[in-house]
Amino acid sequence: MKPIKYFSFIFIFLFLFQGKSNAQLSILLGPSIGYTAPAADYSGETTDYYTGSKYGLGSGINFGAMGKLNLGPINFNLSILYCPLSSSGVADATQPNNSVEIKQNLFTIGVGTQYGFTVPMSPVKPYIGFDLLFTTISGSTKFQGVTSVPSSTIDLETASRTGLGFAAGVEIKLLSTALDVSLRYNLINLFSKKYDGPATGNREDAYKYLNDAKDPNYSSDPSKHPVSTDRTIATIQFQLGILFGL
Repeated sequence: MKPIKYFSFIFIFLFLFQGKSNAQLSILLGPSIGYTAPAADYSGETTDYYTGSKYGLGSGINFGAMGKLNLGPINFNLSILYCPLSSSGVADATQPNNSVEIKQNLFTIGVGTQYGFTVPMSPVKPYIGFDLLFTTISGSTKFQGVTSVPSSTIDLETASRTGLGFAAGVEIKLLSTALDVSLRYNLINLFSKKYDGPATGNREDAYKYLNDAKDPNYSSDPSKHPVSTDRTIATIQFQLGILFGL
């Protein structure tokens, strides 16, 4: 949590000691597209997903929309983003001829603020910011030829998580439009982790739910309850938006 405290301190300092700005209030709105890479326990191999240590997902393209209310150096922003992630490979490395296909879909609403740095005589405005993230996660897992899990497609029970996103980017003004380019680190389940699998269930129940908290029954039977620790769902996101003035 220390990086979050440092980031918050810097942001509050800049907010309190901001200089005067001649910029007028403006509203910008437009589409966005980007590239999302899983990080922390959201990455890994497909074998990690089977063993319950990580989610083993690959990277994917995201798309959505963003809007900004510009108030001089301070912006208030809203974003809506959809991102499908997937991966496929071996589930259990100790068994021959088995496979798993993992698909998860992230639908995220972000609400936050940005602090911009004015560059004299330039249309370029660098910024830093953070967002409160509300994410809905859905998807499915298809197992084939795994002894401890039936060969079938297991639908993921839709789950909601709350977290924080941190951004560094640049806004480039082009007449009445703006190009917004940013790099973001999103802690999707920072404030909400949960285990939903039943205590008396089979191993496939571990994959029916997001289960980002430790299974309380792990120690009693790891073969049926493979999730041994809390898991952090995070992404690294490159984002490009084309914003139009209203």
